[in-house]
Amino acid sequence: MSQPPEHQPYSTLEVSEQDPETFQKEVIQYPDHSIPQTVPLEQAAAGATHSYYSPESAKEVVNPPQNVYAGAGALPVYKDPNQTAYQNAAAYHNGAGYPPSTGYTDASAYPNSAYPNSNSAYPTSAGSPVDSNAYGPGTIAATEHGSQYPQQDEKAAPAARICGLPKRTFFIILGVGIVVIALVAGLAGGLASKNHHGSNAADQSESSGSSGSNSGSGSPNDPASANSTEKLILSNSKITASNWTDPNGVVHRTVFFQDAYNSIIARRWDSNSKSWTTNNLTELMAATTMPLNPQPGTPLASASMDRDPNYETHVWFTDPSNTIRSMASFDALNRPDSWDNDTLDGAVLQTWPGGQLAAMWQRCWQADCNGTWIVAYQRPEGAIKTANSSTWATATVAVESKNVAANSSLAIVPQLNGTWLDRLELVSERVNSDRTGAMRLTNYNGTWNGADQRVTELQSDIPLPSPSQQFAATKWDSWNQALYIALLQGGAIQGNHWDGKQMNAVSSFKFNSGPENNFTAIAMSPDAMFYGISNDEILEYSLDTNDPSNFNYVGRVFP
Repeated sequence: MSQPPEHQPYSTLEVSEQDPETFQKEVIQYPDHSIPQTVPLEQAAAGATHSYYSPESAKEVVNPPQNVYAGAGALPVYKDPNQTAYQNAAAYHNGAGYPPSTGYTDASAYPNSAYPNSNSAYPTSAGSPVDSNAYGPGTIAATEHGSQYPQQDEKAAPAARICGLPKRTFFIILGVGIVVIALVAGLAGGLASKNHHGSNAADQSESSGSSGSNSGSGSPNDPASANSTEKLILSNSKITASNWTDPNGVVHRTVFFQDAYNSIIARRWDSNSKSWTTNNLTELMAATTMPLNPQPGTPLASASMDRDPNYETHVWFTDPSNTIRSMASFDALNRPDSWDNDTLDGAVLQTWPGGQLAAMWQRCWQADCNGTWIVAYQRPEGAIKTANSSTWATATVAVESKNVAANSSLAIVPQLNGTWLDRLELVSERVNSDRTGAMRLTNYNGTWNGADQRVTELQSDIPLPSPSQQFAATKWDSWNQALYIALLQGGAIQGNHWDGKQMNAVSSFKFNSGPENNFTAIAMSPDAMFYGISNDEILEYSLDTNDPSNFNYVGRVFP
């Protein structure tokens, strides 16, 4: 086994004394009593808008602070038609901040099948077909005595009978029988129709919620949602992906995006079941005291850890105040459906409005070290910083403001340090002129000090940053080869391949087979898988490591 380096490894938290931004401490702690609570109904009726418990035993309505939640302001109280007050919801009374959604069989909370519920229409009875007023004693011709009745010594003719029953009784029974038969026939037909449509809906839901694969995550033969014109993916949704391997060698992949209701969705796949399952993270947190409120089109970044016995997956996003938030599956091996709020130890990490995120899990060589989570983001003043889970609140400048474009796309991947995988590479964009920029690679070698001297220019004269422009990166060949790609404004993809010895430009990429694509968002996982949002679908491709300009279609991730 290789010995650890003689010198102590530097932390990503090291800060240059010459760094003009080192004075910035991004720690803002909020005491528990500053979190708005649901207003009791009797207080809501009296006009109260927030209730703050300080302490919990003293439940009185007090004046709320002016900035309870960074950038968010006080949340309004909403009432439903039944006059029930709701709080901690952005706009809807279901508490999640988004329209309620029903779910597929895998609890994904996507729109149901287009098949309508078939409530059979029972035939409406018009009453008995027999007019009861038409029967009874008929008019008898008057006798010579002027009476309508026979004389005492005459016998009345016996009443006519049908099947041994008087006519009136027979026809009443017949009418009732006809109505009953009609009702039974209508009920049977309605149930049969309902079961038929329910079966079709279940089949469609099952095919949308999971998909098989022969050699990868998806299935090229998955049925598309061409029957519905309803949008399933948010039009400006970003995408991110990560992977990990369990003790039995089973590969697990997770893809995150936002659905049409602005919810953060996690789609999970493993090489054992070869099927996709769904977790709606926003819906999972809707009823908690910390509901999610991602901004529409939020930047997304994710990473996974697979250091036995710890297996975790994390995702980072921003809220409307441009503050970084996080959700995590802290026991991805045994409880993959369980997701919790990762508080980042209370740190408040503010981003440039519209800025992007990138994340990774950094391994370490020490036997008792689980490594650290690292998130790269652009600060409001412009510098690119990396925040580290060892102390989230203290972030380090990686790229100074003068060397980065506003709203720069970001990508981050591990880098070898001899035999150890405890370094990293950061991809960002610098402004070349008022019209073009450059895609650049900055190396972290134990410190960010002097990082501006360790820069490799990947792509020059690319468009300046835009909401649709995104970077992605991956590695293979035991972390010796790498691919860095950029989705440019207009949909073109170009990048660079590091073959272990030199950097090679790739002017275009070929996506073999699969549906016609028009990517609006892209991501790559550390195991050389490509994911893209195209035409309201998420498509999966594997990188051809023999020719990194080629991607081979694997299948449809969603729907």
